[in-house]
Amino acid sequence: MRLMKTLPKIVVLGTSAATPKPKRHLSSYYFEHEGIGILLDAGEGTQYQLMRAGIRFSKIKVVVISHLHGDHVLGLPGLIETMSMGSRREELQIIAPKGIRELLECSFKYTYFKPSFPIYIFEIEENEEFEMSIGNYVRVKVFPVNHIVPSIGTKITVGGKRKVMKEKLEEMGVPKRLWAKIQNCEDVHFRGQRLSCDEFTIPPKELKIVYSGDTAPCTRIINESENADVLIHEATFTKELKDEANERGHSTAMDAAIVASKAKVKMLVLTHFSARYENLGKFLDEAKQFFENTYLASEFMKIIVKRD
Repeated sequence: MRLMKTLPKIVVLGTSAATPKPKRHLSSYYFEHEGIGILLDAGEGTQYQLMRAGIRFSKIKVVVISHLHGDHVLGLPGLIETMSMGSRREELQIIAPKGIRELLECSFKYTYFKPSFPIYIFEIEENEEFEMSIGNYVRVKVFPVNHIVPSIGTKITVGGKRKVMKEKLEEMGVPKRLWAKIQNCEDVHFRGQRLSCDEFTIPPKELKIVYSGDTAPCTRIINESENADVLIHEATFTKELKDEANERGHSTAMDAAIVASKAKVKMLVLTHFSARYENLGKFLDEAKQFFENTYLASEFMKIIVKRD
């Protein structure tokens, strides 16, 4: 059980597109690994969903907003205010398309609010990509996708400690006190030889989670999702509304499944369902015709991402 706590996890907080339904809140997804929390989108009501899921706001280090449509961002000002009322002092980093700074500044100005903690905003220009590291092993990359307004997808990559080649080091007589330094790729010399981490350790298999945000099918999602462990892809409509989906910069369940198949991902999770649908079984049936390992996102669903 302790091992499970160290594995990356995703918690689904909201799956509805544009307007909420009684059992489907607006878009939001929470990623966590070793105490580092990343919030992907913050539709209205996100802070309530976080509380219901038992997620401490203090764990959220980074918020990524895919685009500035209300169903993906209007929960952010309230979340920040609640964080502040909880006496947060740790900085918060926000990655979002250009305009997020003005949106938050206006919100704070006209609600007479000043955050109690530093907020660092990285505004992404249209068609720009951006990457940052968080902690020792987590990297976040955002990249442009195909929506009717500037929108970004997100790729989270999780590394880990390198594995020491014990037999090789024992055969050379390298003292164990040096093994950790080699593992950490520090400069180590032994008997006149430099012991590089590339030669004496094995890098861990990286885990990759991709979130599409709102998008019509696009090559960039396929490329960024190649061999991903989990792809969370919007599926606003089913295929009979394909023309409407494409016109509005959205995907159907079939579109998402074809993307997953081309990218050779391990798991596809469909989300962002139009409120006009009551029964979502049709989404799953449609997607499974093109990609078998498909699941429907549901609120408070947890996905534990494991290495092979």
